[in-house]
Amino acid sequence: MELTDDEREEKQHAEFVRMADQSLDRFRDTHSEPQQQFIVDAYVETGEILTGEAYGIDPVEAAVVETAFSQHLDRNVLRQHGLTLVTYFEHVDEADYPTLRRAAAKGEWHVFHGHAQAIAAARKNGSAYSD
Repeated sequence: MELTDDEREEKQHAEFVRMADQSLDRFRDTHSEPQQQFIVDAYVETGEILTGEAYGIDPVEAAVVETAFSQHLDRNVLRQHGLTLVTYFEHVDEADYPTLRRAAAKGEWHVFHGHAQAIAAARKNGSAYSD
């Protein structure tokens, strides 16, 4: 049986989520709380996940986690508000990136729902912030 584009996309997304969950579990199992906090803080500040032997994080695993987060944001938050990653970030001030990265790292998706809802409303009435 041939899969539809939506079914293929869903299957690919499910695989990314599974791989990201494995990577995050491995990260939690192999890093102490202070190490985890240091890496999360660096990500929040810079937008980059520290990778390499010194940090015990494989660059491919970091890329999978970032992709899974982006897909989750796009599929499970932004689409509900009629936005895509591109249209969402057109209206996000770079000064807000650290706050949004911290929310993503903590899995606080309600922060994004509220933000996306406000952006969607502002886009509809023509008052949306953009660079």
